[in-house]
Amino acid sequence: MAHDTDSPGSRFGPRVWLAPSIVVTIVMAVLAAMYLGGMVSSSDDIDDFPIAIVNADAGVTNPAGQHVNVGGQIVDSLHKNVDGDVFDLRTLSLAEAKAEMGQARIYGAIVLPSDLSRKLAALSTEAMSDGAVARPEITVYTNQLASASIVTSFSDQALARANQTVGEQLITDATSPQATDTSRDRSLSGAAHLILSDPMNIQVTPFQSVPDGTGNGMSAMYYALLLVLAGFTGSLIASNFVDARLGFIPTEMGPIYRLEDNSGHSRLATLTMKWALMAGLAVVVSTVYLGVAAWSGMPLEHPWTLWMLSVLAITAVAVVVQSILALLGGLGMVVNLFLFIVLSVPSSGGTTPLEATPSFLRFLASFEPMHQIYLGTRSVLYFGATWDSGLGRAVIASVAALGLGIIVGCIGTRSYDRKGLLRRHTPATVQA
Repeated sequence: MAHDTDSPGSRFGPRVWLAPSIVVTIVMAVLAAMYLGGMVSSSDDIDDFPIAIVNADAGVTNPAGQHVNVGGQIVDSLHKNVDGDVFDLRTLSLAEAKAEMGQARIYGAIVLPSDLSRKLAALSTEAMSDGAVARPEITVYTNQLASASIVTSFSDQALARANQTVGEQLITDATSPQATDTSRDRSLSGAAHLILSDPMNIQVTPFQSVPDGTGNGMSAMYYALLLVLAGFTGSLIASNFVDARLGFIPTEMGPIYRLEDNSGHSRLATLTMKWALMAGLAVVVSTVYLGVAAWSGMPLEHPWTLWMLSVLAITAVAVVVQSILALLGGLGMVVNLFLFIVLSVPSSGGTTPLEATPSFLRFLASFEPMHQIYLGTRSVLYFGATWDSGLGRAVIASVAALGLGIIVGCIGTRSYDRKGLLRRHTPATVQA
């Protein structure tokens, strides 16, 4: 006897609602953990954060005939007191530091000037006189376009300790018998003590100003997100339209429900058709993006490079998305959602430097597409489109993803076709 398949219980039982409920809950839980966990980062998450130390101090010879280099002492103190696993302090020349910041390899630089020791030596005398006081200035460069607010907080803390140490030494030297006349009172006035206790002026300045029209340095991240969405969302839309026209799924528009005759196309032929469609759309969408960017006032110094990178990135994402859909079917949509949205955006490094995010996100960034594409768009928009500033990595990663997607997609769908696993509707058999 056949079961009544039209009863309300069979139509709306656990088989209908249980699976989507579980999947949606899991996806949203992971989404919350990734986005909130990546945003609410703490100092405990910082790992190998690269900052340059530039010691240009020429030193000075003190009255005892000894050569003193306060800059060298500060550098040694920083290397000794700063946790090397947290901050990667690189002792560089000023030219090297600027080159590294220009390629987004470091987030900032602390520059100790050439006259640091000389001005500090003269400060004791100046502080106790009625004349003007010239404090030496330490410059902290921040790489604003590489998300470097952490540099400011680090320099505030590290240089505050250095200022205190140098100040204590100056006060000691200024009041010692060897540094004063026997006829002079060795005690310091309140003003002199105040000056010597804070002897160095710390000046924080951007390495390069953030151009207008970049959303305070966020335009590269949003442009990269647009490229990923074009490949991901565009593929989902195109796939549904193509499958509907080929008779593999029904077309629904409002109350209209229609199923075309099955075209009989093989899985490989259908996948190839979708790839070709998305490659053409990558050209169109990249052109539209570039036009909208120009219309909105974004500075575009390398428009053709950005356009070519966009075409390549969209095509690579689309090829991988379509291959996963072709091999996994409906489950492929969930896999793609995780790969290109849930796990990809938090690990992009576009809002927070990866060195200041949990280790899991840094691991994801090694292969997740959003990070690679972000490095490329950031290079083109902010760092002169040089190969070493991120463009090379974006191109290589996109080409690798494109090739891998084509190979896996062709082998997988060809295997399905050979086994006779055609995309045809097979009515369910109801057992008596």
